Amino acid sequence: MHLDNSTKKSLEAILNQKEELREAKTALKDSINKLAEEMSVKPAVVTRIIGLVEKERAKGGVLSDERDVLEAAGEIV
Repeated sequence: MHLDNSTKKSLEAILNQKEELREAKTALKDSINKLAEEMSVKPAVVTRIIGLVEKERAKGGVLSDERDVLEAAGEIV
């Protein structure tokens, strides 16, 4: 297989994007860990909060639904 200059540049650009993505993921993980430490909770709790907020922003009603589920569970225990 022969790679021309254009293809090589495209491959290099993809490799650079992948590296940037790895760096961004690492930075995000570090930020989550730092916030979790500040909140005195596990990183999974911060991740769950973020996930709920993202869902709420995307479609709404998620937080209300979660409250309803929690209230129902509270009535059982």
